[in-house]
Amino acid sequence: MNRELSDIIAMVEAGQFDLAFQAAQKIEDAWVRLEVIREIAKATAKAGQFDHALQAAQKIEDAKSRSLALREIAKAMVEVGQRERANQAFQFALQAAQKIEDARNRSWVLMEIAEATVEAGQFDRALQAAQKIEVAGLRSLELRKIAEAMAKAGQFDHAFQVAQKIEDARNRSWVLMEIAEATVEAGQFDRALQIALEIEVAEDRSLALKDIAKALAKAGQIECAVEVAEMIDRPKVRLQALAAIIAAKQKAGKGEAGKE
Repeated sequence: MNRELSDIIAMVEAGQFDLAFQAAQKIEDAWVRLEVIREIAKATAKAGQFDHALQAAQKIEDAKSRSLALREIAKAMVEVGQRERANQAFQFALQAAQKIEDARNRSWVLMEIAEATVEAGQFDRALQAAQKIEVAGLRSLELRKIAEAMAKAGQFDHAFQVAQKIEDARNRSWVLMEIAEATVEAGQFDRALQIALEIEVAEDRSLALKDIAKALAKAGQIECAVEVAEMIDRPKVRLQALAAIIAAKQKAGKGEAGKE
């Protein structure tokens, strides 16, 4: 470890965060500079000096470094339950990210912010960041992650709305499958069916409908299960669904016979 980094570590350990930030900005290697700044920001925030951390981070000249430092501060705020302040810090990070000149770097940092806000359960802020990503493939990927997280949190309608914003049909179909699956697990069969029928890729739609039919059959709703199975485009998948329905009906029949 060189003397420069040793001095910065000593400053952080002594709680001299302003001096540490100033010294870090003089590091010539861009990657090392970025990593050191992020670590100082985390240390400052974890020390509970959030105002201090925000003030120091806002002084960072490089937009990318400033944005990522603010993101780390926001994450530290979330960890100690200061969600409102974290939301503000994420907003500062988003503002800084938009000032990054290189489009690819800008998109990457916006992805980092979106992922951190998803982990914090701040889906609206995550969506705001994701929609500003200019690289289409990265934007679709991030929107997919947000929709999946919303579905896991039981926010099925919001998840569906986000999924519809995904430009790539394959990714859109895949995430709609996952939303339909989560909706089935919640017992919301009608909503799951609505979502499944919106899936554009026939194979994915067939698989989603099969899962709904099986779940309905397991719940004893045999007639509804058959109706859903008949909506399946792929013959092989349709047969698999019907076989599962027959098995569920036979199992239910045996259970009733055993009670007599």
